[in-house]
Amino acid sequence: MNVRVRRRPGRPVGGRPVVDRDLLLDAAERVIARDGNGASLEAIAVEAGVTKPIVYARVGSRAELSNALASRLSDRLLAAGREAIDGDLDHRTLAALFRSSLEILDAHRELFLYVTRGTGDDTPERTLFLAGRSAGALAELLADSRRRGGADDSVALPWAYGIVGVINLVSLWWLDERDRPADVLADQLAELVWSGLSASSPDA
Repeated sequence: MNVRVRRRPGRPVGGRPVVDRDLLLDAAERVIARDGNGASLEAIAVEAGVTKPIVYARVGSRAELSNALASRLSDRLLAAGREAIDGDLDHRTLAALFRSSLEILDAHRELFLYVTRGTGDDTPERTLFLAGRSAGALAELLADSRRRGGADDSVALPWAYGIVGVINLVSLWWLDERDRPADVLADQLAELVWSGLSASSPDA
């Protein structure tokens, strides 16, 4: 009598599980949202229906997983930034950029903490991966806005790093304190930053 052996989903005969990398990242996001920013690779593997070595093979170490998830989060922040900066950069669009960023990081609080707080053996450079990736993309948006207004676009990169630094550090504080709504905080940050951005020339 032939007996059919049940295999785990995605496992070809005589081979290892075939698991899409994005599906593993989806599973990681679900576990982090459920278990918090201390979620383990073991729990992520269980959620994805694979073994821990498969997670290492398809995504990498905890640090590499964090970078992959940070890239996803950065893409969401960039998409919101493009929508916010829908014309020339001014106080209104800057406030919209801050507000959208705060709302996204609030919606993905544990994921944000997972990719920024790191572990005991992380380096500061690694835990700043999200900021670095976000700044480069934001710089392109700022440069485009500056060029459209006939202004110097060479300031875009340092401004982008400054803005992203403000967003990241303020968000770490705000997500714990929550002492004011996102739109109020966004307006306050825009007021602070716009005073410098609006000075497009030494005589301004």
